Amino acid sequence: MVYNSPVLFDQSVTIVEAFTIRQDRRKLLIISAEPKEVDKIHQFIKEINGHKDYELVEINNALQLENVRELVERQKMGTQLYISAQWDDAVAIFTSAIEAGFSEDEIQTLISGEKKRFVYCVKCYHLQEVKQEENDTICHHCQISLEVGPFFSRERKGYIGYPYNPAFIPSN
Repeated sequence: MVYNSPVLFDQSVTIVEAFTIRQDRRKLLIISAEPKEVDKIHQFIKEINGHKDYELVEINNALQLENVRELVERQKMGTQLYISAQWDDAVAIFTSAIEAGFSEDEIQTLISGEKKRFVYCVKCYHLQEVKQEENDTICHHCQISLEVGPFFSRERKGYIGYPYNPAFIPSN
């Protein structure tokens, strides 16, 4: 059996609208890299204050973001991770956490702004970003028409893009 590490993608189970307290965790680690979400973070801290041990880490620059790996690696088992960030920063923090041994069940992610969505071309193996609402696209690498499938590949880090010939699609 092959193990595929969790990947943060636009429909990931770790993405939430608001953080929720996990009573079965002994410590809560909150990593905030998005100043726009400070009110949500402070509201969450008010909910947990006095009930759970927590640590708040605010990331304000690229150097602090680089040190996240070290931060998540030194956490003990039983820690619940909360990430508040824009997409690219959230992916970096999420990836560091997974590499440090966190599971998807131990992570909640609050994305500020737009989520990114990627499609993987099965013809030329190119991965490219697509808009959330796109159901088909043109591969930037091999120029073939791709239907964006419903299946996300953790291995390829994108939705599977199936080649098709648009000339054979009947018009409605």
